[in-house]
Amino acid sequence: MENKLIEGETLFADGKIEEAEECFLSIVENDSNNKEAYNNLGVIAFQKDDTERAIDYFTRSLEIDPLYRDAIVNYTNLLRTLNQLHIAVPLLEKIAEINPSDKDIIQLLEDIRSIPRSRFKIAFICYPGLESFLGDIVNFLKTKYEVRTCYTKNKQEIESTVEWADVIWLEWANELTATLTNTVAILENKHVICRLHSYEAFTPNIHQVKWKKIDHVIFVAPHIQKIVLNQVKGLNPESTSVVPNAVDLKKFTFTQRKPGYNLAYMGHVNYKKGPMLLLHAFLELYRINNKYRLFLIGDFQEVRYKLYFNQMIREMGLERNIQIEDWTDDIGNWLNDKQYIICTSVLEGHPVGIMEAMACGLKPLIHNYVGARKSYPDKYIWNTIPEFINMVTDDNYDSTEYRKFIETNYSLDMQLKKIDKIFSKSESSLLSSAMVTTT
Repeated sequence: MENKLIEGETLFADGKIEEAEECFLSIVENDSNNKEAYNNLGVIAFQKDDTERAIDYFTRSLEIDPLYRDAIVNYTNLLRTLNQLHIAVPLLEKIAEINPSDKDIIQLLEDIRSIPRSRFKIAFICYPGLESFLGDIVNFLKTKYEVRTCYTKNKQEIESTVEWADVIWLEWANELTATLTNTVAILENKHVICRLHSYEAFTPNIHQVKWKKIDHVIFVAPHIQKIVLNQVKGLNPESTSVVPNAVDLKKFTFTQRKPGYNLAYMGHVNYKKGPMLLLHAFLELYRINNKYRLFLIGDFQEVRYKLYFNQMIREMGLERNIQIEDWTDDIGNWLNDKQYIICTSVLEGHPVGIMEAMACGLKPLIHNYVGARKSYPDKYIWNTIPEFINMVTDDNYDSTEYRKFIETNYSLDMQLKKIDKIFSKSESSLLSSAMVTTT
């Protein structure tokens, strides 16, 4: 590979840019850890005014070696043209710490720190009542950027917020997103991010959204990403990513638990939650041992299910074993006397309730909804009611394992790091369209 690298650099020096690029691309195809080739590709993209690709190549080089000086210097040159030199500070500080005699790096750091930083403006927009997944993300980004939230149906407020912002986050690919991408002309001058959860994948809205107006689409689960991409041919897969929902572990106290008799169900009761399966699965568990109890917290989104539950709970003789309660924001406290969290859905995106309960130490009992195996290991998933009963009644119960699974896979810190990376790229790609390179 060393000879191939020298060949590419010679071609570049001779002004044969296209041939040099092909040479470096062939290197990374065979060696994905070649930091020099990625750096050189970044320089070529920089020279071609391809901002996003240059950023991608430089960051790939730095992911391989965070202390690679050439890539740091070149990336800094790129950021200078974007008036975003502050992004390079942590990288330069690492070099300065290792080699305090590097006068060029020390001087560059001093120059950057003397430049006042402008505040990047971000707006979060959605209809009122649909902002429940945004709180932690908004609070995190407020520490780095100027942030406004706009949770309203008022057209003037929405358009005013769009005009103010540099980046627009549209929560849900719903009617509002379809309307904005088709009618609000000022989106043309903005960087637009849309987060798609799950239900939108099965509505006409995904075909009504003008996806060319959206720069990046965030999916909460890979199976939802696949479902949408299979339906929407105009959506470029490269402009999408998966960022699962997450849990702020500080808000959910872990308790070491033992097998018990109390099952928890959290959330709305509607068609996609498999309410009939929930009732009949619990009935069979009750027949094994009448000590088991099911606690539901949430609301009935359809009157017919409320009527059905009221009737069948009486018919099945479960009045003393099923308790339905109004929603509370103190989920951790409500879960204190429960040992299991049950999900009987037919399809989900990335349900938060399961993660919150596992963070508290409850054993998950997850019906094999579409996408479940993409998010959870097989041992937490059941297909049939007998499998469900075995999962509840067997001796396998490990609260520490359930908490650790959430810590390892779905912590808030992990989610925010991914979102921060998306916004850093948005910031860099938006603020400049002209680039000049040095090698």
